[in-house]
Amino acid sequence: MPDKKFLLILFFICFACFCFGQNGKEGIKWIDSNFGTLKIKIEPHTQAVMTPNLAMQFKNIFQMLRQNIDWLIPSEVSVEVYQNKSTFLHHNRSVAEDWSGAFFDPNRNIIVLYDQPKRQEKMYKKFAHELTHLFIENTFNPVNSKAPKKEPPIWLNEGLAVNMEDITKTPQGGVWNNDLIVINIFSEGQHKALLKRKKDGGLTNDEKRAFTRFSVSDEIVFFKNFADFMKPDSYDRALQEGKVDDWYLQAYAMVRFLFRPGNTSNSGTRMKFKKFTELLATYSPKKDKNGNLILTPKGKKIMVRMTEEDALSEVYRYKNIYEFEKAFWSWLVKYQAEERKKLR
Repeated sequence: MPDKKFLLILFFICFACFCFGQNGKEGIKWIDSNFGTLKIKIEPHTQAVMTPNLAMQFKNIFQMLRQNIDWLIPSEVSVEVYQNKSTFLHHNRSVAEDWSGAFFDPNRNIIVLYDQPKRQEKMYKKFAHELTHLFIENTFNPVNSKAPKKEPPIWLNEGLAVNMEDITKTPQGGVWNNDLIVINIFSEGQHKALLKRKKDGGLTNDEKRAFTRFSVSDEIVFFKNFADFMKPDSYDRALQEGKVDDWYLQAYAMVRFLFRPGNTSNSGTRMKFKKFTELLATYSPKKDKNGNLILTPKGKKIMVRMTEEDALSEVYRYKNIYEFEKAFWSWLVKYQAEERKKLR
């Protein structure tokens, strides 16, 4: 007959497992808020006051994303909100870093973050940013898919994320849109030309006055050549050069031009951008110039995704990346001029 002490210990182990399963991580009694396909769990606050209407604020951001990028949103999304950074790190030490304010897990379609009552705006932007990454990851790599992992273009992934975080409060945009307007942005070609002018003696007084007349700030940023910027290692290079902020501004601007060139998106630009992202997330058999399948030595198909250049050509009718870049600069000069008039 089993020892009574052993049975008692076994009982408590089973009871603890039951409680863990019922209440979540290590017995947290979550506050549940369900909004259709959006499931939010909030850890009860014991050490500080919770941000007012926290679940509703997250729901509003989710709805904003649904209005803008509905084709990327999976069938169900979960959110876990810890009461502070300490409990967030304690319960997620295997995946969260000390500096991280949130992370996403595409295998569970979940966003995990912590409440920041004194930094609410930053928290909401972080939520929108990570939620966008989750949607993109889910689109390129659906849950339970057995296909090889697909890497979304980093400029598109980050560019769309900062676009979504920028419109968490208003469709007109926030900090990123303001930077796009007030910062003096030049192309890599213009940068080289300016360096040559500086070497040859600099700008004339008339040119300096003309520049001052059309600018609203002294800050200058030089965007990289688009073909170079769209390479997978462009972010790493920007990190090494200490130009991460400039890199994000360029990613924001390029996606902004494709997705919402005005201060709001419309059905036409949204449908084009939808088609563009769908093409990049779809893999097809690799073929040669004559349309014949290219197979591995074992006779298997080689699956490849469409290049950004081919997708831009099919959806936006740009013959190449150079034409895309040329159209972008034409738009940016006009957009800055129109918006700067409102600031003077």
